[in-house]
Amino acid sequence: MKKGIFFIPVNDQNKRNDLLFDEIIAQTLNAEKWNLHEAFFGEHITDKHEKISSSLSMIAALSRLTKKIKLGTLTTNLNFFKPATISAIISQVDNLAKGRLMLGIGSGANKSDVEAVDMLDKNNHKIMLETLGILKEIFYGKNHVDIKTENFKVSTKESLNAKLGLGYFNKLYNQRKDLEIIMPALNKDSYNVKICAENNWSIVISNFCSDSIVDNHINSYLKHSNLTKKDALKKIKLSKLIFVNDDNKSSGKHLTSENSPYLKVVDIIFNKLKTFNKHYCFGDNVSNSKDALKSIAFYGDPERVRSKINYYKSEYGELSSIVYVDVPKTSLPIYDKSLELFANNV
Repeated sequence: MKKGIFFIPVNDQNKRNDLLFDEIIAQTLNAEKWNLHEAFFGEHITDKHEKISSSLSMIAALSRLTKKIKLGTLTTNLNFFKPATISAIISQVDNLAKGRLMLGIGSGANKSDVEAVDMLDKNNHKIMLETLGILKEIFYGKNHVDIKTENFKVSTKESLNAKLGLGYFNKLYNQRKDLEIIMPALNKDSYNVKICAENNWSIVISNFCSDSIVDNHINSYLKHSNLTKKDALKKIKLSKLIFVNDDNKSSGKHLTSENSPYLKVVDIIFNKLKTFNKHYCFGDNVSNSKDALKSIAFYGDPERVRSKINYYKSEYGELSSIVYVDVPKTSLPIYDKSLELFANNV
């Protein structure tokens, strides 16, 4: 099973953006140095805790600093853009990254983001899929485009000039046709899982899912996929809050201590989801942040964490990857060494 890293990132509201981005860049370079296979970047445009507002911009910056690690958006909300505009941005980023881009797609998980782009009254999931269909025509078609759908018109027919080279969209790197499409999976019986399975797209199971919901997502993907079980499992990525500590006995105490960045992350997200009555993903009868954290995290020494990961391999087979969720940087080595231990010892 490959290893990856996911930068949500959840930080203090007053954290300076430039310092946060410096930390993310440094940690991504560490991830590549330690041979992690892929890195994902979250995205919200109106969230003081989650400060990456453009995952594509983050990948563009990192594309010149890295050489082999794959770089994924999680997610680019396609319905927030005109298809022609976002296709041009995606093409440029993929060429900067020399084909290492993975495209995570969404329709806006934060209501405040959707309101900000004046789309509260729209069928955003449908528009997202409509936009994706147009992107595929642009990226994989041979000629100029002349597309009309329910909500969009993308055409250069009237101004097309082959001699001057006008009216043609740029393609993906080396005109590749294998851009990986990914969607996140959070709540039980997720529609995202069903639609990804039916289209042979990948899923990233949220790090805020209890064990029972993780099982629900895996079984749902296998149920709706027309691939062999082995190939279907290669489309499933599992993200987890993972705390690796040399001392197995004290790991639980450190995980939930007042100084724990893991507890800080879960406390912010738990209270956010609870406000909107969506906190049940953490498990039945979970009523506070500490219980939520213990319900979803893998923690302990490398051997214990490895055994938790191997449960899914023994239960289902080999998934695509296990994705380590990055937490805020601290001045405490016991937390800041966790990723290195995960990469090299798990």
